[in-house]
Amino acid sequence: MTTTEVADHFNMNLTDHPYWAESSWFHWAIPEKSINGSFYSHVRPNMNLMMAGPYMWDPSGEYSFNCLYWDWQAMRLLPEGRYGVDYDKYDYSTPWGMSVELLEPLKRYKLGYHREGFDLDLEFEATAELHAVERKTTHGLSNAYNFHFEQPGRIVGTVVLDGVRYDVDTYTIRDGSHGPRFLEVMTPNGYTWSTADDKTGWHILGADNGDARNWDIVSGFGYLLRDGKMASIVNGVRRVLERNGPRPSLVEVTAEDELGRTLHAIGRPKVAATFTPFPDRGTFWQQFAWDYDGFEGAVGEDQETRSIQDLRRWNRAGPEVWNAG
Repeated sequence: MTTTEVADHFNMNLTDHPYWAESSWFHWAIPEKSINGSFYSHVRPNMNLMMAGPYMWDPSGEYSFNCLYWDWQAMRLLPEGRYGVDYDKYDYSTPWGMSVELLEPLKRYKLGYHREGFDLDLEFEATAELHAVERKTTHGLSNAYNFHFEQPGRIVGTVVLDGVRYDVDTYTIRDGSHGPRFLEVMTPNGYTWSTADDKTGWHILGADNGDARNWDIVSGFGYLLRDGKMASIVNGVRRVLERNGPRPSLVEVTAEDELGRTLHAIGRPKVAATFTPFPDRGTFWQQFAWDYDGFEGAVGEDQETRSIQDLRRWNRAGPEVWNAG
């Protein structure tokens, strides 16, 4: 079982690798308004900087320059003080308006962001234990992390943008990791998930195996939560049935967990975006509505990510390649 010392705090046994990173991501959304959001921090102590910030989008804008709000930046000041002493992974406040507070170990976290007409005050509460992922060496993941996890939950609070208040109350997911994060060479992948209620949800990572439609799920990199019991997914396929141009527009997930339970989920996008949150890779980042286990339209996402060079080639390839298979 993963402890709070491992998941809630900086790993102080870091190496001198320049790309050593401590990452923390919280998804938030207002599904009924087709609004999606992200709250992400990526601390690089050996570079003395953070990649961090929030973003918020709806169907009115799908890029960083025209979405509802974007303040993710790649070179930001660390919190004041000593790393791992005066501030920690879930206990910090930056000079530029971002803050996180650990309210209950492995369970509850308070998020804040106040800058340039954007005020975010949210609280995440886990609905199940976190799912830890052991280090992987296949699919370009050998330089992705030493420790990684996902955790389903619920997120509530408010976001005020240019004087307009948005109330947030939705099921969601978060993740975190530590270790070297250098993904100049990476396999295209699909980070795909849904949380339907306190006891139901799933997460998978599908990796490109040379088939434009059918990507094998990385064994152990994902979970199935059913009737409140979580188990690792051991095999399956993320299948893109239809695309709107280069982006997925109908996705099927079939998977089996280590208990022998099977998952069949069908998802469609509610709000689409194409972002480059890291300079070396880009993502078709979409809020999806998922049908599975008797639920219709359960909140979730499909994030299809490629290295920036692969993304350029993919976008220029055209319909014959996009729809092959």
